[in-house]
Amino acid sequence: MGQLPLKECERIRGYAAWSVDAELSEMEAAALAAHLSTCSSCSTYAAGLDQAARLVRQTPLEDLDFPIVLPSRRLRFVRTIQVGAAAAAVAAVVGLSATVPFSASSHRSAAGVVRVGSMYLTPEDELRMLREASIFRDRSAHARLAR
Repeated sequence: MGQLPLKECERIRGYAAWSVDAELSEMEAAALAAHLSTCSSCSTYAAGLDQAARLVRQTPLEDLDFPIVLPSRRLRFVRTIQVGAAAAAVAAVVGLSATVPFSASSHRSAAGVVRVGSMYLTPEDELRMLREASIFRDRSAHARLAR
């Protein structure tokens, strides 16, 4: 009895963090002050926040020996395309693996030839198909970027 609910302390600690940068409304500031007068753990928390903020503000800025370069928007767009292409490739592999019954009608002979249904693929055929898919993917990515 007499203890405030934990949710109330969480809300007040959020107010304490906002008060460090003077981002509280008058009503929130009043609620913070009233709560801190009755709750010692939140009062200790707020004092720690104030001390940390004061220490950060008093610390002199550091001069760096190297420049900090942020990636351009175009690079971020390309990365997004690459992640999307990778996700599509994974989805295609999962989808194909679910539809092609490898255990019953697919096997690899001692010579390395794979039989899928009535179709036979040598390792060279598999590599050729992978190269063609890679070239197609690269061309389509370049075409999208050129738009």
